[in-house]
Amino acid sequence: MKKWNVGVYLRLSSDDGDKSESNSIGNQRSLIKRFISNDKELKIIDYYIDDGYSGTTFDRPDFERMMKDIKTNKIDCIIVKDLSRLGRNYIEVGNYIEKEFPRYGVRFIAINDNVDSFKDPKSVNNVIVPFKNLMNDEYARDISNKVRSVLDNKRINGQFIGSTAPYGYTRDPNNKYKFKVDSKAAKVVKKIFKMVLDGKSRNEIEKELNSLGVLPPALYKIDSSTYNYEVKEEMKKWNRNKIDKILKNRTYVGDLIQGKRKKISHKIHKELEVDEEEWIVVENHHIPIISREDFEKVQDIIFDRTTRTKKNNEYDLFSGHLRCNECGNNLVLRKSKGYEYYYCSSYLYKKSCTSHSCKKNTFEIDVLNIINNYKNVIKDIDIKISDILSKKEINYDLEIINNKITECNKNIDKYAMLRESVKEDLENDFITEDEYWDYRSEYSNKIKENKDEIKKLNKKLENINFKSENNREWLNKYSDGNILETLDKRIVDDLIEDIVIDKERNIKVIFKDEDKYFEALDFINKQNCDIINNEFLT
Repeated sequence: MKKWNVGVYLRLSSDDGDKSESNSIGNQRSLIKRFISNDKELKIIDYYIDDGYSGTTFDRPDFERMMKDIKTNKIDCIIVKDLSRLGRNYIEVGNYIEKEFPRYGVRFIAINDNVDSFKDPKSVNNVIVPFKNLMNDEYARDISNKVRSVLDNKRINGQFIGSTAPYGYTRDPNNKYKFKVDSKAAKVVKKIFKMVLDGKSRNEIEKELNSLGVLPPALYKIDSSTYNYEVKEEMKKWNRNKIDKILKNRTYVGDLIQGKRKKISHKIHKELEVDEEEWIVVENHHIPIISREDFEKVQDIIFDRTTRTKKNNEYDLFSGHLRCNECGNNLVLRKSKGYEYYYCSSYLYKKSCTSHSCKKNTFEIDVLNIINNYKNVIKDIDIKISDILSKKEINYDLEIINNKITECNKNIDKYAMLRESVKEDLENDFITEDEYWDYRSEYSNKIKENKDEIKKLNKKLENINFKSENNREWLNKYSDGNILETLDKRIVDDLIEDIVIDKERNIKVIFKDEDKYFEALDFINKQNCDIINNEFLT
């Protein structure tokens, strides 16, 4: 008598309309336990529970864990209460029970639907099975459409349907669909806008907020008990993205803006950006923190509305990428004597920087040449990496991650040594006791950061096989061998992070994949190959 190692799969999601008590995780578990207790061939090895995950997608943590256990032969039988617990995607459910499970020799049982692929193989191919799957699929579609319709009506009526109010506000206790100003956080929002209007760069704003110990939005909400999330490292410091998110947010002028993103369908849960014209906007929904006039000024200063051409309403080629090396602010486009020039916005609006400028057409040629030079260098790097891999039995992804682990270990040793050295500095009265504890805390945090990074890298190593080349995919953007004759906005946005111009009109292009570029150089260097000349990046 064959013994079956059983994986019990349980799933529940209110998104699918699973409101009946019979579908609760507890009732699913009880029903399956009773079923198994009457069959000595079945032995429960593990439970796989996805509570709160829709059946229209198979991107569920415990389902993925279950499939991994199937592939490693830990389990060879799957039991569910009914077909809808496995999923509500008609095509995908059929694919798993007809192809994927048989491929690994897995027995599949859906108790309430009388499906058992071992005792009654015909039950899997019975016409009723795909019919039920289709009905489950249509049920999920209907629920999704009804939920979307209700939510859209609430948005149109000015009802906020998010989980928490934006930073700077709390939910109004007298009307949960409205916002009330959070005076403490609102002061930070006002400070950020004022600093921009005073000519401060986002880099300066970031440094000042961090130096003052101002809690970033997510950490502030956790500290205020607005919600209870795990504190992650990226939450602890202000950065440019967090500042930009505040500066772009029209919520602060009193408008409620919803519907910026939408799911592709009830089956595909990935969200897409919605065109601004389709956003659901309710003006004067709540008390503003920033005046509309100041908000519009900030958009012009920071996000370069003035670089948008007047005729076709398109953004300038370099919009969002140009920065002044002296003050950190953006450059804007202006016409003078029949020519177009880029000027520092700080100088134009506040006269707080120098009047340096550069002619647009000359600038475009210079950037085009820099990109083509970079592409040639990347092509050389790609050739050298391919040559190394053809001669040595090594994997690029593995080498890159191992190099990072080595670097982290070096950092741990360095900060451990520095932490020890401050004891001697304290004993010799080179530093005060307060400074000693500050330094000690700083170095301890650095050690922890590097140890945490090593854990993440080791986890990545587990998912790499010898043929994987994820870390080389970026090369394809540059190493196609084609010389660019002209630039367009797509190329600039795809390849370039920032372009920095100093008062001497020197140009520095910062490419999006520079971290991977230096990883590649390090790899080549460690394999005793020539180091590619990266002079143009410095």
